[in-house]
Amino acid sequence: MTVPEVATIDRGTGSPVLLLHGQPGDGASWRRVTERLVDRHRVLAPDRPGYGATALEATGMAGNADLMADLLRSRGALPATVVGHSWAGGVAVLMAARHPDVVQGLVLAGAVGTPDSVNGLDRALAVGGLGDALTVAGLVGIGIVLPRVRAALVGGDRRDRGRGSGRAVGYLAATLPDETLPGGWSGAWGRGRRTFVAEQRALMAELPVVSAALGSLDVPVAVVVGEWDVVVPPPAARSLADAVPGATMLRVPAAGHFLARDAPDHLAGLIEETGGR
Repeated sequence: MTVPEVATIDRGTGSPVLLLHGQPGDGASWRRVTERLVDRHRVLAPDRPGYGATALEATGMAGNADLMADLLRSRGALPATVVGHSWAGGVAVLMAARHPDVVQGLVLAGAVGTPDSVNGLDRALAVGGLGDALTVAGLVGIGIVLPRVRAALVGGDRRDRGRGSGRAVGYLAATLPDETLPGGWSGAWGRGRRTFVAEQRALMAELPVVSAALGSLDVPVAVVVGEWDVVVPPPAARSLADAVPGATMLRVPAAGHFLARDAPDHLAGLIEETGGR
């Protein structure tokens, strides 16, 4: 089988686990989860099309699902527990629906999937012109501005412990991105912007297909969400879990949208419980 080149971290041996990053992101964003799994599992963490070292341009959720299924087949990593974060939750669902032979379980982390997992900003980001302008501002924010705010807050919290601000700082530290999230000026004006806008348009176009597939999933499914997730909030995660027969749901305290960064132990444990043993 000839599969387009997808830059992929591929480590360990044992039952396969496929980790799919959200937008923006890359395979390295799963580092803390990978380290907790590689002694018992073969972990594959690709840079999805449009990101990182993968030269392919962005594609939609179905296109990602087909490509990732072919990646698993080409590498003999079948069947895998597929973990989808945020936007890639839709990819994971479509992998199970379109390629059931490659999936033995799903973990949907801060994942889209039902209509209430998108909001007005998501819709605006999908609009031509307006979406491009908002994306430029957003990528600069998440790649430069917000990581600096977070670093200052976390550093200040270390100096001011015991002064009553710990929970507020903890909330901001959990909800803000850090310096590991791709973005910044180069991404805002180049490939990152093109990818983000293309994926936002795919989100709005393909979300009904993802939602329609939820009720027919025939693998173990776990939904996990941070209690402070402001991107795909807990009520949306509850809707997602309710739409999948037999799905379980875990709400992680004092965590936000960046679960691979802030709750790697919870994620690794849930992956093993759901099908990675």
